[in-house]
Formats: sequence, structure tokens, C-alpha cells
Amino acid sequence: MANKKRKKYKRKKNKNSSIFSSSIFKKFIYFAIVIVVAFFVWQIFFYSPPAKRVINIKEDREEIQDYKPGESSVGSALNYALKRLEIPQKFISKSKEGDNTYLTVIVDKNQLSLTICNIFITDTIEEAGGQVLRADESTNRNSLQMKIFDPENKHYYILNIKLDNQGRYEQITRLGIIIDDFGYNNETLIKEFMTLDKSITFSIIPGLTASQKVMQKAYNQNRESMIHIPMEPISYPENDPGNNAIFVDYSEEEIQDLMQDYIKELPLCVGANNHMGSLATKYDYIMRPVLRELHKNDLFFVDSKTTTKTVAAKLATEVGINVEENNLFMDNSYSAGRVLRVTEKILNYAKTHDDLIAITHFRKSSLEELKKILKNLEGKNIKLTPISEIVRPKDYIL
Repeated sequence: MANKKRKKYKRKKNKNSSIFSSSIFKKFIYFAIVIVVAFFVWQIFFYSPPAKRVINIKEDREEIQDYKPGESSVGSALNYALKRLEIPQKFISKSKEGDNTYLTVIVDKNQLSLTICNIFITDTIEEAGGQVLRADESTNRNSLQMKIFDPENKHYYILNIKLDNQGRYEQITRLGIIIDDFGYNNETLIKEFMTLDKSITFSIIPGLTASQKVMQKAYNQNRESMIHIPMEPISYPENDPGNNAIFVDYSEEEIQDLMQDYIKELPLCVGANNHMGSLATKYDYIMRPVLRELHKNDLFFVDSKTTTKTVAAKLATEVGINVEENNLFMDNSYSAGRVLRVTEKILNYAKTHDDLIAITHFRKSSLEELKKILKNLEGKNIKLTPISEIVRPKDYIL
């Protein structure tokens, strides 16, 4: 009896383990074969590869559009690169011979180097599917010749990029304007300031009712914003920087905690400057943790320079952070004729400097004066510039 049971068990076990003989497995195999065949049929008769992409220039940003017959992605990429390098059309000459297009490009040696031109043009061309066959700098380092191949149209571009040594470029001073004291909930005034040129930077006091709202509005507008760090002034308590300010009797740990709170509250800001702080910015033990926390979060610092005894610039090298100083308060007095005097100061300063930082404030009167000053500067060799482009290293940022 036991033998019969073992034989039956053995036969049952073998039957279950022989899955290859089951009808279910056969059906699975047939189904898989049908799927594979269908996939190959689809690949051969119905599938088409994604459309080629081409760089198209619109205003100052890169946009990608579907490839259209007759357009050259490499040609568009080259035009895009020259525009992003901010080379005016009057300094670009072009001619065509057979399969070659020749371009002579004059660049402002005070703004660009041949190395930067080479790197950015090469990267842009290669991203568009082109090939940079040669990039040779002259022995005197005043010119660069590049040969670019467009495999799509079997076409060559020959670029001769020259540094301007004849003064054809007028000296342009970059003007970075910071508007301090945002964060107060004055919706009408906020809207009025939002109509200003987008290169003008908003500096926001943390902890106020509209602080985060202004930060988000500026970001949505593609405008830079900064953290306006409240710090103790010499005139405290007559002038109060606020309950969440950094005071000179704070420990390093307390300062670090406050800085982390500011940055957490205003994460879209690109840098910081001091609100008041004529006392706090005089001391290494205060400014060192401030600058360190900014540096950890890849933020820069603009010293509002509310005191001539500030130590921020001195500590910058030690901490490894980018620091610049305010050159001019645009609304620090209320005397008649201030608009013309500020305009004159900016123009005089621009005669001997490539960059200028000026600060005004979130006030209706300051807004109206700023509009008049900007009107006076129209047609002058002044270029409104986002503050980060002035404070960051002079390596060309694209």
C-alpha cells in the first residue's frame, strides 16, 4: 500500500514539474511570439524617429523648436551664441562663397576673452550637432579663427574673431541697482516697483508679512532678489532693525541659526546685503559667521556700507565668498535737486569705473525719483545689470 502511494505521489510530482508539457505554457509561448513579431512590424512600417531639434533665438533666451526643412540647426546655434555673447550686429560681418560662410566678429576685450568665445561657441555648436574642426588663436593673441562643419547641410562656417584694439566699442559701465526694505505689505507700491526694469534687484527683509510674496513675485518675473539682513546699527535703539536682527552681543551659534532661518525663509534669493548694520558690520566675529553661512548656500554679499569701518571686504578672501560694496545711496537726503545730483554722480563715476552699485529704498518718493534718474541716464553709456553679474567672478557667466 505504501509503495502504491509513493508511486502515485511521484507521478503527480513529475506531472506538475513538467510545465513544458502544459497547454498554458504553450499558449504563453504563442502569445510572446505574436508580441515580438508585432513589435518588429511596427518598427519597420510605422515607427519614425523623433524630429530633429534646432536652436531658435527669441529675445535673450534659448528655445527649442521642431526641425523644419531648409533650416540649419548649426546656423541657428551660431547666431544664438553670438547673441548670448552680446556682440552687436554692427560688429558682425558675413559673406558666403560656395559651401563656406565667412564671419568676422569684433568683440569688446573689456567684456570678453577669446577663450570664453571659444568655449561657449564650441559648446553651443556641438549641442546642435555641429563639429568644430579647428580653433586657432593667433600668436599675438588678438584673434581666433574657428572652422565649423554643419553635417546636416554639408556646410562650413569660418569665424575670424578679433579683439577690439581700435576703440570701436564705447566704454559701458554696468549699473546694478538694489532696492532695499521690501517685505512690508503695501500691495499698490509693490505693483508699481514691479514695473521697473527687470535688471533692478529687490532686497527683502526676512520675517515681514509680504517677504515671501515679494520673493515669489520677483522670481516669477525673472528678477533677482536678495536677503536684506537686519543688523544692529550704531544708533540702536533709536533706529531698530527688528526683533529678528543680528545684534553684536549674539554668539556665533545664534548668528548661524538666524542666518539659516533667513535663507530657509527666502530660498529664491541669489545674495544678501545688510539692513542698517553700521555697528554689526564693524566686527569680524559678527561678519565671519554671516559670510560663512552665505557661502555655504552659494550666495554672495553686497556690503551696503553703512559704515566706512566695515570688515566684509577684508573677510571675503578668508571665507571664499564674492563680496562687493555699495557705491551710492540714491535717496539718503531730501534736498532739492537730488535727482540731478545723483544722475551727475553716476555719470562721473562711470567715467573711471566699469561697474557701479547703487541702493535706493521701498518708498513712493524713492520710486518716483528713481524713474527720473533712469530717464536721465537713457542714451548714456550706462547698462542696467542684474546684481549677480557684477558681484560674481568676472569669468563670463552664460
